[in-house]
Order: sequence, then structure tokens, then C-alpha cells
Amino acid sequence: MFFFRRQNAKPAPRPSRAPSFALPKRRYPVQLTPSHQHDQLPFLRRSRFSALPHFRAYEDEPENLTLFIAILYVVDLFGIFPFVTLPALLVKLGYFGVLLVLSIIFLQIYTSFLLSQCWTMAELLDPSIQQKRNYPYAALAELAYGPYMSLLVSVLLDLSIFAMAVPSVVMAAENLEAVVLRISAGHYNFSYCYWAIIVGLVICPLMWLGSPKHMRGLAIIAVCVMIVIVALLWFCLFAAPAIGTPFEGISLELPGFLTVLNSYSILAFQFDIHPVLLTLQIDMKHKSQVSWAALIGISITCSVAIFGSIIAAYKFGSMIADNLLQSLPTSVPFYVMLILMALQLCFSVTVASSAMFLQIENYFKLPESLSFKRMLIRSSVLALEVLVAEFVPSFDALMDVVGGTITGPLVFILPPLLYRRIRRMERVHQRIAAEASYGSLPLDLNYDPVDLEMEPLLVTAPPVSPRGCWLRLVRVLHRLECDVSCTMAVLIFGLLATFLSTYLNLFSLADLFTNNSPCLSNLTKHF
Repeated sequence: MFFFRRQNAKPAPRPSRAPSFALPKRRYPVQLTPSHQHDQLPFLRRSRFSALPHFRAYEDEPENLTLFIAILYVVDLFGIFPFVTLPALLVKLGYFGVLLVLSIIFLQIYTSFLLSQCWTMAELLDPSIQQKRNYPYAALAELAYGPYMSLLVSVLLDLSIFAMAVPSVVMAAENLEAVVLRISAGHYNFSYCYWAIIVGLVICPLMWLGSPKHMRGLAIIAVCVMIVIVALLWFCLFAAPAIGTPFEGISLELPGFLTVLNSYSILAFQFDIHPVLLTLQIDMKHKSQVSWAALIGISITCSVAIFGSIIAAYKFGSMIADNLLQSLPTSVPFYVMLILMALQLCFSVTVASSAMFLQIENYFKLPESLSFKRMLIRSSVLALEVLVAEFVPSFDALMDVVGGTITGPLVFILPPLLYRRIRRMERVHQRIAAEASYGSLPLDLNYDPVDLEMEPLLVTAPPVSPRGCWLRLVRVLHRLECDVSCTMAVLIFGLLATFLSTYLNLFSLADLFTNNSPCLSNLTKHF
């Protein structure tokens, strides 16, 4: 049998007597699995897809966000602006203000749901869009309407995030200046100009963090600070002496058109999460839950802000200041609240600016890890924000311009447009895929899987029961395509509101810097 002996056979290795920790560790190759979701789709251009399947390494799983952490991010994004400016806004609008606030918030929730659905449908239509996670809003615009729309969305997104950070820096500096001024009883004043620089230095190292998935601890700390701020604010409101009779000066009459338009701009600025919503959705473990995170986060912030506004209206009536903090008496809890508000605004700016920085870093092709270039770029942008904040007279000076002209299109125009376009693309893809699957067989292209799934449910449910009535209502709404009709209504509202707000802002831009900031006044004195 030696004729059949293998000549190149290697003897079996002898077992080593060395301990296990002394032996070299065997490195097993990383197993890669192909994802068949990246196959070519029949009705889109070949340039939008990669010819090879996408491979994913098991060892490189990114850290994903849970629903609870996502809710904390949403609450942190709103910051303290609704608690400070909403009371005066509701008093100015009267009882009509509550209806307007609830309507704007409902539209914010609805458009955030549309935007999240757009990303879900886009991943099915073009799986390669996952590689554009650093600029998801612009990627959706490119998929739906091409590169020019993507460029427009990128510009609006960066302008919106940049402009929203400036009032936060201004308000944080004003709060710290007020603490020193009130404690010293007006004898010593540390200028707002220097406080703005100090606030920028505090925000700078926080800005070096990456995407929201790297900011879990920051979000938790920010929400804890927010809870303490709300408790102190309510304590100061209940302890403040009342001015006049309860709800004095609040009328039932409808406010003027310009007042309503101005209030729309402020509300659009305060309750805006759309620039960061898609970035948050991409980092979540279950991406479909981002709509619940937006709903719960907005509901919590809105409920707390409206409750505080009712207390303030009961205490001060029409004598309330545009900034609620100016109507509160000085006390130790008041000083602590001002300092914590400044700290929370630093956290809010950090989280809200992540989408803008990811887009800029993608343009310069920077890695996701911390690098010197990332620190340089983010610090430079922050320095520019502080420089602009030095020349803004007050934190509410930019709310009308940013909320009505820049934020409006991102919230009320682009989500309905993208949803209608991507929904149509999905239907065309389903039709062509069905034709390719069945070949020459006769096919009913009006087939609707939703109706087919609901038929057995309708048969088993009693006709007069609440469940049966609800199922019939859902089927009617689905057949009428109410989602498409609602998107058209929101789109028309967004176009009209943005046009009128922009037209009004053109006349108010000249008065924006009428009352020059102290920094600008001091600068002109030296020259």
C-alpha cells in the first residue's frame, strides 16, 4: 500500500505543552456576506447602483441608537427657546395662539414622518444611498430630482444649521452677562462680547465629536440639565408676584395677519428638527422608530412649554416680556437656572450642528475618526458663528429671517415634494418588477396588496364594532390616497407661508441691525 502514499503530505503537528496564553492567537478571517438588496433595479439608471454586491463585516458593527436615546436627542435639539419665547408669543396671539402652536407642531410631526418614509423607500429603491449617510437630505434630493436640487438642499441645510446656532450663542452669552449684572446690582458688568467668546471656547471641544451615535453621554447630560431647568423655571414662576389680574390683557379677538406671519416664523424656528432627523434615523438601531422619537420628543417639549406659558400668562398677563427671563425676579434659583441654560444651549448647538459638519467633512473626504483636519474645520466654523453672534443685537433678531425664509422650505416644502416623487418612483418600480417576474402572463396591474390583506380582517371583524369601523376607514383613506392629498395641502401651505415670510423679511432686514449690538458699538468707537 506504500504505492498510494502521498508524497507531499505534512505530518500532523505535535501538541504543544506550553500554556494557552503563551501560544500565538490564531486570527480567523472575517466572514463577509453578500447583501442581495444591492441588485440592479430595472427602471433606474445603472450609474446609480454598484455592479458588485455590498459586503458587510460582522466585526465592524456600528453603535446604533435606541428609541429612548433618540427621544433624548429630539428633546435636546429644541433647547430652551420654547420655554423662554413661547409665553410672550401666546399672550400676543391670544387664545388663537394655542390653536396656531398646535397646528404648526402637528405639521412638523407630519413632515418629519414623510421625511423618514422617504429614506426608508430610498433604501429599497437604491441601496447604494446608504453610502451617502453623511448627507442624507441632499442624497434624497439627488435621487428624486437630480444634482441641482441636491445642491440647493445642501445650501439651505447648512445655512439653517449655521443660522440656528447663532441665536443659541447669543442667548447663552446674554444669560451669563445677566447673572454678573444682577448679582453685582448693576455695579459691575462683564461685557456680552467676552461672554460670547467664552461660550465658543466651551462649545469647541464638544464640536469635535462625530455623529449623534458618538454623543450618547452628551444627550443624557443635556436632558438631565433640561429637567433641572424646567423645575427651577416653574419654581421661579410660582414664586414671582403676580402683576394685575390673572390673564390680564389677553383677548379673544383674532390677531393681525402680520402678527400671525411673524409667529409662524418663530414657531418654525423653535420646533425644527428636520436638518438632523435623517442623521438621527441612520444612526438608530430600528430606523422605522425615528417617527416615534420625533412624535414623543416634540410632544414632551410642547406640553412643558405650553404649561409654563399658561403659568406665565396667569402671573404677568400682557405685561410679560418677549424674553420670559426678563420678567422673573432675581433669586438664587434664578441665577442657577441662567447658568444651566447657558450650558444646555452649548449642548444643543453641538447636537444640532452634527449634520452640517458631516456634510462638510464628506466634501473634504475626511475619515470618520477624530483627526486634526476635523478639529480645524469645526473650530473654524464655530469661530465664524461666534463672530456673527458678536454683531447680532439680540437672540430673537434672527428668528424671523431664519424661521420664515430658510427653515420653512426644509420643513414644509421639501418633505412633501420628496415624498410624492419617491412614492411615484416606488410604484413604477413595483409595476416593472411585477411585469419582469410574470413575463407574458396576463397580470392585473391594479392589484393592491393592502386591500388583499385587509379583506380577511374585515370579514372577521363585526361591522358595528370600533375595530370594524376603523378598518373600513383605513381602507377608504388608502383608496383615496389621502397621504398624497395631505402632502399637496402641506406643500401649498409651505409655499404660501415661505413666500409671504420672505417678502416681509425683505423689509425688516434693514431694521435688523438698527439697534447695534454693544460689540459693534464698541468697535466703531475705536475707529
